[in-house]
Amino acid sequence: MLTGNDFETKEAGRLSFRAPVANDGPAIHALVERNKPLDLNSRYCYIILCEHFSSTCVVVEEEGGLVGIVTAFIPPERQDTLFVWQVAVDTGMRGQGLAKRMLRHLLSRHNMKRIRYVEATVNPSNEASRSLFRSLAKDGKCDMSEELIFPAKMFGNGDHEQENLIRIGPIDSAGKTLIERNT
Repeated sequence: MLTGNDFETKEAGRLSFRAPVANDGPAIHALVERNKPLDLNSRYCYIILCEHFSSTCVVVEEEGGLVGIVTAFIPPERQDTLFVWQVAVDTGMRGQGLAKRMLRHLLSRHNMKRIRYVEATVNPSNEASRSLFRSLAKDGKCDMSEELIFPAKMFGNGDHEQENLIRIGPIDSAGKTLIERNT
């Protein structure tokens, strides 16, 4: 079992940023469930992410409660790319730049040195995510592109929008340093 202890930091004695452990899976599920319109995956999915992708995910706690998460992974065929699956910030913590701080924390880890691109899928109405990734690209002084990857019809009953692929990069070492420093 992965412990996540290698990636822990405290911010102003208030927030704790760390890699998740399997026991965080149910709390992540609850956080995503509280923060619609994120797609809610099974508890098992979040447990597996915490167990097997801990080094590419981050959780943030405040006074012992989970207030933010980034779930991500490195696609096996693209070892220079971090694919961000979900970003969730609890309602009471929004507007404070926590999502960006989580991404910065993640990208500053030693195991992320080879990452030159950040990707995510975002539906057209999710301006908050689009703004987050635009800001990350601006901080890294690199390009951001967006294109359709999954049409709405792939999701079945018509309740789900299309998903566009956002790609940031290439991020060079100077850009990484700028991302890590900017707020």
